[in-house]
Parts: sequence; C-alpha cells; structure tokens
Amino acid sequence: MIHVPLNPQRISQVLGNGYWRVKVISETTSTQSEIINNFSPLQHGDLLIAEFQNNGRGRLDRKFIAPPMRAILFSAFIKPERSISEWGWLPLVIGASVAEALSRITGKEFLTKWPNDVLFGEKKVCGILCESNYGGVIAGVGINVNFYSSELPVDNADSLNLIMGKAMERDLVLAEVLTQISKNLELWNTSSAELISETYIKYSATIGTEVKVELGNGKVITAKALGISEVGELLLDDGSAISIGDVTHLR
Repeated sequence: MIHVPLNPQRISQVLGNGYWRVKVISETTSTQSEIINNFSPLQHGDLLIAEFQNNGRGRLDRKFIAPPMRAILFSAFIKPERSISEWGWLPLVIGASVAEALSRITGKEFLTKWPNDVLFGEKKVCGILCESNYGGVIAGVGINVNFYSSELPVDNADSLNLIMGKAMERDLVLAEVLTQISKNLELWNTSSAELISETYIKYSATIGTEVKVELGNGKVITAKALGISEVGELLLDDGSAISIGDVTHLR
C-alpha cells in the first residue's frame, strides 16, 4: 500500500465553499495544542491537519497513536452561535457528521457511540475530542483511513481500507467529512434541539441500547439509553442524565 501525502490545494478545491481555512503540516505534538500557533488570531473555520502526531491525545487523557500518513488528524476552531450550556452537543454533531459522510463514501453503515466515537459494527474508526478554549471550541478528529491491521492501536479498532478491501484517498475522505460537518454545524446553529437530536439519533448506535456507563467517581451504571437532552446529555431509563462517562454497549 502506497501512503500518499495530503494535498491541501486539492482539499481546498474539492471543498470549494471557503468555510474552512486549511493548513497541513507534516508533524506536530498534537493538533489540539498547535492550532493556536498556526492561526493568529483564531477564527471560526480555522483547520490544522497533521500527517503525524507524536503526542496525540483523545478524550479522558487517552493517547491517540497513528503512523505517518495513515490517518486523518485535524483540529478545527469552532465558535458556536448557541448558548455555552449547549456546547456539549458539539462532539455529537461532529460524530454524526463523520458517520454520515463515511456511510455515504463507502455505502456501509457507520454509527456513533455517545459521546465521541464513530464505529463500524462495534469497532472504532474515529475519535473526537472537543475542548473549550479561546472563546470557542477546538474540535479534534482522528479517522483511521489506511492502516495495516498490525498497526491498529487496539483490538477494537478498524480502518476504512480494511473495511473496504482497498486503499482510500484521504483527500476525498477528508473533504467529504468536512463538508458534512459544516452542513450539520449550520443546522445545529439555526435549528431546534429536537431537530438536531433527530439527526444525531439517526446515526447513533447508543440510543435504544443497553449500556454500561463508567463515571469518573468509580460509579458504574447499567441501563438503557433513551435519548439526548437539550444540552447533549445521555438520558437513561433509570432517570440518569450523563454528561461525562465512558460508555460500553451491552449486547
């Protein structure tokens, strides 16, 4: 498999609408940390992409590891128009956008696991990290695109090329994902909570499923996931509203 560098000119040409201002760098510690050093001042739509992160990180301080030119790794600066109390929706909106874009590209079903993973079956292909900073949100996204099976970081991970049986063009995958994210961000900024909830649930593997939720205080809840609150919390049938937790789907 030949690993081809991303082409920022091609990406911008395919995107076409000027919503995103794209910069590609070869290596960084973490795009989450470095985006501020590449755009001054930060504006909505600034997007930093790295071919390799030597200290990538995910939610709950987990490491995100990918060999060079195998994944799509980016951080975007977003200034939501909604109340700060609703910013918990952002990883959900972005996750649903990635799932929708990957489903369209591949013709296969990709779904989300609340709050920040995109799955094929029960295997993770994408992780999302949203952090409030600089008057907005820095949204980090990592998508496994062209991995050898031996390079996958954990047993429950997957990669688009392994799913499709062929190498994928990262430029085109990235452009499709970014286009869908911008569409759904506009929908979220201008629509009711009910409408964006319907959009999210369409691509959710969590809603309607029995789940185990591990909370930060060591408490574990087992219940059925019923829906999403107006501020992005996971609603369970025991009456719980979860804002932070590690979810496992129970089959």
